[in-house]
Amino acid sequence: MDKLLEVIGSLGVCAVLLTLVLLASASQGGADAAIVVLGSLPWAVPALIGCVIIAAFGVMLGELKAIRLASEIQSLHLRDLVKQRDRS
Repeated sequence: MDKLLEVIGSLGVCAVLLTLVLLASASQGGADAAIVVLGSLPWAVPALIGCVIIAAFGVMLGELKAIRLASEIQSLHLRDLVKQRDRS
């Protein structure tokens, strides 16, 4: 799930940026392209921020999985140490 969120976020960012480039290239160029890009910023900026947040959640989920795995390994080692201490 973590990699899926990272990929979805990355694809979303690429799609928004590609849309902005296509809109700018479809205009007459120069000042018209700047006006088109500035006019599309009200929807592009929130979309970019949302996609970056989705990708960040994917990265965070991967980190949480690694932390959980490390804590499970630590608990197994602690259990082994306690068993060894009880035997001696």
